[in-house]
Amino acid sequence: MIKKLILHNFLLEKKNAIACTSIMAGVILFFATIAASTYTDEQNLLRVDYSHAVGTANCMLWFCLIYTASRMFRYLNTRKTAIPYLMLPASNKDKFLANIIMSLGGTFAMFIAALLGAELVQVLFNLAVRFTTGSIIVNFVENLLEVSADSIKDNFIAILLIIWAHAIFTLGSTIFRKHCLIKTILSLLGASLTLTMIIGSLAGVAANSNNDITIHFLVDPMVTFHITSYVIVIGTAIGAYYWAYRRFCNKTIL
Repeated sequence: MIKKLILHNFLLEKKNAIACTSIMAGVILFFATIAASTYTDEQNLLRVDYSHAVGTANCMLWFCLIYTASRMFRYLNTRKTAIPYLMLPASNKDKFLANIIMSLGGTFAMFIAALLGAELVQVLFNLAVRFTTGSIIVNFVENLLEVSADSIKDNFIAILLIIWAHAIFTLGSTIFRKHCLIKTILSLLGASLTLTMIIGSLAGVAANSNNDITIHFLVDPMVTFHITSYVIVIGTAIGAYYWAYRRFCNKTIL
């Protein structure tokens, strides 16, 4: 049943997916063209390097991720679109999982399609104008597969943050009826500011205290900080997904 729900969701979002993919491809191509540089390879042939545009591609992936998550349950906001969907013969769990899979899978599918579209245009342009070419995809994959202790750690953190961001914006799509993306971002900024003020206040109280505070760590403080951060991120993501699921069920009942 989940496959049928995913197909149903795809048909509902087909036009938006095409528009989002086209915009991503255009933005990636624009910044890749601006940041492009040339070099001479081992065979003394002119090549185009797009390694400086990898950051733009990553930004587009992040934007697409939070955008699709924010739109995940938008059709529950009006009776015209909500009633047909709620009448589908499937359980709440299947509907929720189908939306999660569609959002994550759709994000990466649109991103890959955008990369391919930008790649095709730049190849044709460079062959016609510069009589040579480069590859946005090759530069992106090389950056992604760079093997080092720092890159492995960075990729692990990036995966955790992708899951966390998707969970938070999924929750936002069940809380806010309109302008979910903007309202969720503003809520995150407000929560971050509040947390920063609380931590700053506590640090100020501790600094002004006449008592000396000594903390003994059984392990390296940085290791403790990283493990604590990972636990908080994973726990927050799980909590956000569960809360979003409960709100989705309540909306379905209503």
